[in-house]
Amino acid sequence: MSVRLKHVDSMRGFAILCMVQVHTAALIPAPISTSHPLAFVSAAIGGMAAPMFVTISGWGLHYGLNRRIAKEEPILQWIITRGLSLILLQFLIGLLLPQRYDWNSPGILTLLGFCIFIVPLIKWSTDRIESQYKAIFVVLFTMIFLYYFPQLIPGPGWSEMVTVNSTTHWLQLAFFSGTYPLFPWIAFFYIGGSLNEKTINENWKLDLTRSGSLAISTLMATLAISITTQTNWAETMGEGVLTFFPANHWFVLVSATWTIFLWDIFRMTPSWMSKINDWLAPSGRLSLTIYVLHFALLGAVVELIPDITLIEAFGITLLHMSLWLIYGLIHEKVESNWSIEHLIRKITISKSHHDESE
Repeated sequence: MSVRLKHVDSMRGFAILCMVQVHTAALIPAPISTSHPLAFVSAAIGGMAAPMFVTISGWGLHYGLNRRIAKEEPILQWIITRGLSLILLQFLIGLLLPQRYDWNSPGILTLLGFCIFIVPLIKWSTDRIESQYKAIFVVLFTMIFLYYFPQLIPGPGWSEMVTVNSTTHWLQLAFFSGTYPLFPWIAFFYIGGSLNEKTINENWKLDLTRSGSLAISTLMATLAISITTQTNWAETMGEGVLTFFPANHWFVLVSATWTIFLWDIFRMTPSWMSKINDWLAPSGRLSLTIYVLHFALLGAVVELIPDITLIEAFGITLLHMSLWLIYGLIHEKVESNWSIEHLIRKITISKSHHDESE
């Protein structure tokens, strides 16, 4: 049995709760104010949620692969089961939230599924190349490729990123033109593979100073570019130095450095950090279950919510986050096996035993 690292599960829990917040905020009918402080807070949460989630998933795949290779355990079936499960669950999300997606829209789970298929192949063929260099190559390749094929750039509107016209178009959205295309988002997967999972003890201030300085420096650099070029600093969609749709190179750089900074924070061992980890880790161990179920809940109630103020909307997003935090704590308290994670593990083990018997 594998040993769970509580601080990794805790950061995964933080990431999934941030995703709950941003998805809720995107669906609630409330006035949009880019100058309101709550809008800045919500945008910051939304900008970091997916990079954290994908980066930690990348760490999990690299950790799982290395552990299985060391123990000489079968790998192919483990990869196929997890990859296909994630891609199929993305179709389920499209059905659960038709207000936001087509039933066959590629999304972040499609991205993770393809990463699980692709990363092991590249790992074995380029094992001597450090993961961070692979991430840099992905970003540069994406920049050059989209420069010569601008018609593949995501957008310019939401519908263009979630509407599927054919099987070929589905692949185009999954690899380049969708909400979370493989290029450049697989870069976060590689960054996850380069992270040190060990806790920080005596030298945590030094580690945080290093990673924090880098994170703040990249953020300030993009702000300086915004001021000198008179360009919007950060935009979810549209023209800006940092853009989420598509995830441009500046966004990848800034969000990657901040993810590494947060990773170091969660690796700290002070007593107060341990208490935070105790609260968040159960949600991290149920991240996939929470991801699917929160879309089901949003799809059922979002049309029942009347027009509300920005402050009320932000309060609802925090309430929704708290709901899944409590769900994770209760789920672990009662030691329930009812989760998507448990189902995937059970399928993997059952299939592995069946293959061995043949």
